[in-house]
Amino acid sequence: MMQFESDGKVYNPLGGGSYVYQDSLIQYLHSQLRKKVVKISIGAQPNSSPHFGTLEVFCLAFSLANMLKEYDNDLKISVLFEMVDTAPAIAKMVNNNKYQISLRDSGEMDKYIDQYYEILGQLSELSGISYEVRGQSDFNKHYSIPDIVKKIIGNREVLAPILEPKKQILRIRAACPICGLTDKQGIENTFVGNKMICLCPEHGKFEVDICQESYRLEYNTPLRNLIRGLVYLTDNEDTNTDYQWLRITGADYAGFYQEQLLYKTTDLLGYSVSKLPMILYAPLVTDWSGAKLSKSLYVKEGAYKYLPSFMINYDNLRKEKGTTGLARVYAEVHSWLEEPYKLFRNYSIYYFMEVLK
Repeated sequence: MMQFESDGKVYNPLGGGSYVYQDSLIQYLHSQLRKKVVKISIGAQPNSSPHFGTLEVFCLAFSLANMLKEYDNDLKISVLFEMVDTAPAIAKMVNNNKYQISLRDSGEMDKYIDQYYEILGQLSELSGISYEVRGQSDFNKHYSIPDIVKKIIGNREVLAPILEPKKQILRIRAACPICGLTDKQGIENTFVGNKMICLCPEHGKFEVDICQESYRLEYNTPLRNLIRGLVYLTDNEDTNTDYQWLRITGADYAGFYQEQLLYKTTDLLGYSVSKLPMILYAPLVTDWSGAKLSKSLYVKEGAYKYLPSFMINYDNLRKEKGTTGLARVYAEVHSWLEEPYKLFRNYSIYYFMEVLK
C-alpha cells in the first residue's frame, strides 16, 4: 500500500461558492423561501447497505432542516426520502436488448430497506426533524405527472439526444404486469396518443395509459431527475400547495450534468429555469486518488478492500462504531453548515477516518 504524508492540518481556501456564501448560506436559502412549509428531498436506490456518500447526503438534509428551523422557528420543515425502488435488481438479455426486474418487483430492496429507516430515525432524533418516505409509484401519482410526461414525449426528438446521447432514445418504460420484466432502454416502446405501448419478451405487448396509470411509469436517472425537478417546480409555484421544495444530492450531479440534463431540457420544454427548486450539493467523499467513493464498484466488484470496513457502508459502520458512528458523521456535516466555507469542497475518505477514530 502507498504511504501518504500529511501535516495534519485542514485547509479550506475560499473560492466560488465558498467565497460567496462563506458565512451567509442559511440566510440566503431562507431568503429564497416563499412558503412556511418546506420539504427537503433526498433520494437513493435501496440496493445495498447505504454507502458512505449516501450517509453524508442524508446527514446534510437533516442538518439543513435543523438550521433553517433554528433560523426561523415558524417554519414547518421535514425531509422526504424519494426511494428509487424502480432501479434494476435483475438483468436479462433477450434478442440483444436489455431487460430488468426492479428492486421493488424482485423484492431485493427488502434486504436493505430497514437500514434506511434506521438511519432516518436516528437522524430525526439527532436533528429534531421529522421525515417521510415515498416510493416511485406514489411519486408518479402526482397530478402534474401526466402533463409533464406527455410534454416530454411530444418533444422526444429534441430531448432524447440530450438525455441519452448514445442511443438517443427516451428511456421511459413500464414493467410487464405479469412478470415484471421491463425494457431497460425503452427501445421497443411506441407512443400513441396518451398510451405507451411496451413489449415484454415473454408475454407480448401491453399498454400503459399515461393519464390513468401514471403510477406504472419508470425512468432512467437523467429523465427521472428532469421529471422530479418539474414536479417540484409545479408544487413550488402552485398557490394551492402549501409546501415548497429544496433538494439535496451529491456533488457528482453538479456542474455540466445539471446544466445540460436539467436546466437546458427544462428551458426547451418551456418552463422557467429560475423556478426550479434550489439544489444544495453534498461534497463528494473521495478515495486516495481523488475519485468519488463508488457504491456500484464495491457492490459489483468488491472494491476498496484496503479501507476499514466501517468506511464502506452503514451496516459495517453500525457494527463497528455503534450509534456513535452516524452521530459523528452528522456532527461533522453539521459543522459545514455552521461554517459554510467548508461545504463547497470534497472530503477524502482519510479525512472521515480521522473523524471516526
